[in-house]
Amino acid sequence: MINIQNLSKSYGRKQVLKDTSFTVNNGEIFAILGHNGAGKTTLIKCIMKLIPYSGEIDYEFPEKDIYKNISLQMQSSVYEEGAKVYEICNLYKQLQKSDIDIDELLDEFDLLSFKKSNINNLSGGEKQKLSILLTLINKPKVIIFDEITTGLDIVARRKVWGLIKKVNQEYNTTIILTSHFLDEVEYLANRIVILEKGEVTLKGSVGEIVQQTFGNKKKISFVVPNLVPNLKDGPLEQELGNVTRDGNRFIIEYDAEQEAEILEKIKESNGTDIYIKNYSFEDAFLKNLGYVINEKGEITHE
Repeated sequence: MINIQNLSKSYGRKQVLKDTSFTVNNGEIFAILGHNGAGKTTLIKCIMKLIPYSGEIDYEFPEKDIYKNISLQMQSSVYEEGAKVYEICNLYKQLQKSDIDIDELLDEFDLLSFKKSNINNLSGGEKQKLSILLTLINKPKVIIFDEITTGLDIVARRKVWGLIKKVNQEYNTTIILTSHFLDEVEYLANRIVILEKGEVTLKGSVGEIVQQTFGNKKKISFVVPNLVPNLKDGPLEQELGNVTRDGNRFIIEYDAEQEAEILEKIKESNGTDIYIKNYSFEDAFLKNLGYVINEKGEITHE
C-alpha cells in the first residue's frame, strides 16, 4: 500500500529521520513505535505530504489523490462549541462528497442514540468512537491513528481496539498507528517498526522482534537459602556461567534447550521459589532502547 525508501528529514542541523525504509502492506495493521522524539510524528507528516523530505514514498494510488485515500486522526480533536454528532458527520460527508449512510455508520459504532447530542457532552470513549467514525466517511484505503487511545481508561481503550479491528477487517482498511502502549500494539499490529533517534532499529511481527532481540534465550530466577552471596567464587557461577543477582534472587539467562540441565543444577543447589520467564515484546522493546526490567518490575539501564 505504501513503500518508504531512504526517507530523511532535518530541521536545521537536527536530523529527525535518517534513511528510514519500510513497506506497509495492503490490509494490515502496521504500528510505528518509539519513545518521544524518535521521529514518529514527523514520519506521519511525511507520509501525508505535510512537510518536505528527502527520499521516496510510493503509494498504491496516485499521489495527487492522497487525501482521498488516507485519513488521519490525531489523539485529540477539537470541535466547534455546540456542535452535535450528526451535524459534524454531515459536514464531513458534504466536504468529502461522500455517499455514505451516516445513520447506518452511527448505528454500527453504537452512536445512533447520540445523534442529536452535543459532542462536548460525550465521554472520552464516545468521542474517540466518533473520531474513528469520521475517518471512514470518505471511505479511505488507509487510516492513520496517532496515539488515539491516550487519556482513555482501560475499558474505553479496549473498546477502541475493537473498533480499530472492525474497521480493518470489515472495511478492509489498512491501518497505520502510533502508540506508547505496548499491550495495544501487541494486540492490534500485524507488523511493527521501531524508531530510535529517527532510524529503524527493528521491524517485523511481535514474535519476530522478540526472536531478533533474544533469540532462543529464556530467563530463570530463584532463591538459594543460606548461600554466601559471592557469585564469582560460588559453585553456581562456576557451573552455570551467566549468573547475576538482584537482591536475594539469582538470575540466569540461558538457551531454551538447556532448561532441563539448568533446573537440575538449581535443584542440586537447593534452589527454591523458581520462576521461569519467556522474554516478552515489552522486554524486546526496552532492550532496543537500552533498558531492562529487573525482578522488581523496575526499568533500569543495561
